[in-house]
Amino acid sequence: MPSESRHVVAVSTHFDPAAKLAVAPARREDLSAESVALLGDCVRVLRFGALLFVYGAPRELPFWGRRLEQLRVSGARLVFKYWIALDLDDAPRGDFLKPTHVGVLLFRKQDASRKNPTPFPLDTSNERVPHLACAACGKMLKDWGGKKHLMNPKGAALSDVWRDLPRRRLRNGVLPDVVLARLAALTPGREGPRLHVVRRVKGLAAVERNRDPVLSSNSLPAPPPVRLRRLARDEVYEADCVAFLDQVAKLHPEGAFDLVFADPPYNLDKRYANYSDALAERHYLEWCERWLDGMARALKPGGSLFAVNLPRWAMHHAAFLNSRLEFRHWIAWDALSEPRGRLMPAHYALLYYTKPGGKPVFNYAGFGARPDPEAVQRPDSPKYCLRAACIRDRKAKGDDARVELSDVWFDVHRIKHKRDRDAHPCQLPEKLMERIIQLTTNRGDLVFDPFCGAGTTAIAAAKLGRKFVVVDVDPKYVHITRKKLSAMRQNATTNGELTVPRRSVTRPRRKVTKRAIELALQNLARELGRMPTEADLNPELLKQIALIYPYPGAALKRARVALAS
Repeated sequence: MPSESRHVVAVSTHFDPAAKLAVAPARREDLSAESVALLGDCVRVLRFGALLFVYGAPRELPFWGRRLEQLRVSGARLVFKYWIALDLDDAPRGDFLKPTHVGVLLFRKQDASRKNPTPFPLDTSNERVPHLACAACGKMLKDWGGKKHLMNPKGAALSDVWRDLPRRRLRNGVLPDVVLARLAALTPGREGPRLHVVRRVKGLAAVERNRDPVLSSNSLPAPPPVRLRRLARDEVYEADCVAFLDQVAKLHPEGAFDLVFADPPYNLDKRYANYSDALAERHYLEWCERWLDGMARALKPGGSLFAVNLPRWAMHHAAFLNSRLEFRHWIAWDALSEPRGRLMPAHYALLYYTKPGGKPVFNYAGFGARPDPEAVQRPDSPKYCLRAACIRDRKAKGDDARVELSDVWFDVHRIKHKRDRDAHPCQLPEKLMERIIQLTTNRGDLVFDPFCGAGTTAIAAAKLGRKFVVVDVDPKYVHITRKKLSAMRQNATTNGELTVPRRSVTRPRRKVTKRAIELALQNLARELGRMPTEADLNPELLKQIALIYPYPGAALKRARVALAS
């Protein structure tokens, strides 16, 4: 095919859907030379600014994504945009979670010499998900939180988790027609035919067991040393996690922890209190692989490892961990979306591994299991909303349909309210940590977190009767965690409740609300028959916008939904 002749290329990697039901043993492998050559040809025939989709199983897809980020073809590079999690496979549940998740990587071909990115040709204006109502209360499944006037009548915007497609039992590793149709709808009007490449043989190959180039590198400064004579339980340490894990390995070469969990800085230049989150990409990944290796070594045989990160970084983490631990699941945590980007980025990757040599703990009350209050229960059906009043009322009536817990988690949302948040930019909800800890440990087991932050892991472990060891390099977060643990113990002594008491947060009421401004702008858009500009606004409305929004355009874009109907 001629070079730069296609606007869209999709690649179906070869994988066996039945293999997802069995444990994937630790093995050292990478893309085969033939697979690398195939990707090079696919990139060659793509036009600059065009899109490449790669479909595959969660364990193997990270190798394809990592190689694409490294690939350079005739002055072009590939820019990662999304890992689209498809809640698609209706395979039965094996010994762990129901494996419904398959992935589609989305990369854009970029001129390596250009500083400004090529326009991103993905059209999400018409391909939307219909608004659905709760089967119990009749309200919208999504709680708009007073922003129902911003609902697009055509439906909800697509995110990077596609849960609306009908599930089917996958029989091969070829992109299903329903997914191909959506990819075509997202790329309408592209000049030239699209290309779908189907690989018929396995795309991975074993590689020689040699030293890890990242772990053997000396490009990162040595962390400050940590003195650790013994590992105390229920302790919050102030230390560098890499140096701390090195000491744990010396004290407990057989492994010390039953569960290790990490929620690291995401390399997004967040405003953490005492350290930088803007390392160069290579240094960031190098640093991540050091603590990932330390956690794998500190884990007891049969213990579980969980790591949460953005999909782009999780690709590299998974490719690294696949050679050390048994892959269980890439859990797509659908944590509600922020309205930004071509596809709303709702998906956090939650990697789940176990260490060979022992029997993993998996406390789950699936269909047909005997009742067990110590086990994780099946989640409520996604046909219900998550409003507390609806849950209470329908359960009282016996309306309580449930589904198997799969590797797409849709029922745990990020912290939305200020009253539930501490002084930390990426605080996790306790419900998420409670599920992970209850699922993979027993009472008295030891849980470890190298980035304790606001102390969510320690709090959840204490609530569930587990022991914990948590670490943070920042004294501020160590202080927050210790203070919360002390308050929880005091509350348990005083009130008999093992919870952290929180003060109510009240906000002063404004005379003019965002909703009133946005409705006024939408009415103006209908009158004009177009998007209003700043010149169309009267002085009083401009004054009101200035009191609430950082700039007029932030308010004006809220009028767009009025023209969608």
